[in-house]
Amino acid sequence: MERSSLECLAALLPLVTVACATPAAYHPQKDCAAGSTGACVDWGDELVQRGAKQEAEAAYGQACEGGISTSCITQGRLMMERGELEGAEHPLRKAYLEEFPEAYEALADLYQARGGPQEREISRELRFDAPAIDKPAVEVVYHYRMGYPGSLGGALTLNVQPMALLSRRLDLGFHAAFGTGPTELNGFIGYQHFASSWAVPYARVMLGGIPGAPLGQGLNYGGELGLKLCAGPLGHLEFAVGSSRASPLHASVGLGLNALLLLF
Repeated sequence: MERSSLECLAALLPLVTVACATPAAYHPQKDCAAGSTGACVDWGDELVQRGAKQEAEAAYGQACEGGISTSCITQGRLMMERGELEGAEHPLRKAYLEEFPEAYEALADLYQARGGPQEREISRELRFDAPAIDKPAVEVVYHYRMGYPGSLGGALTLNVQPMALLSRRLDLGFHAAFGTGPTELNGFIGYQHFASSWAVPYARVMLGGIPGAPLGQGLNYGGELGLKLCAGPLGHLEFAVGSSRASPLHASVGLGLNALLLLF
């Protein structure tokens, strides 16, 4: 047993030595020049700290061309700082095409700085799209639901919110609730307000049915107010209160996930 432990230690020692030695050999400027995009980001950061912003632009530019979109945004903003508006558009558009909200905002600032009426309108549209651009077009949400006066249950929501519907401000979908009263099967349409890229309050109206209800009593209708706390394209945490014919008062806590993630 002792010998086995010593043999394992001897095998690990070269790896530990290499791991400890690697940072000492790291040189962001030289590694950037050798083609490391990550090193170019570090070199750009170091140059900014030194106040050499124009030299930093070149380092961020190499990282941008190497596929690091956040460096495209940084390069573009540095160029805008010194008034190079035409040159700044290229890196900002690269990040814009990757659908980064920060790129939309930076590009909006660029068009705003140009000052023409058409540019100001483009800037307004970019700012309108920015907080919604990285959200999923389709979400699946499971809710832990509490009804008054104390019944517990659940709900499942399929929420469709494409950019084509006022940049995700309008949403529609299907809602099923169970456990806090009669089962509800509803369709809904709603409006979402992007207070920021991560805080999205919403209001919905619902219309549907109550399966198994006596003849003539199966119609269900109601509404819901809620708040999403979003994590970009992955999903969100959701809090809501609402009322319907089948459930006069209820509150819920839900976890929403990008529907595409559930396919893998």
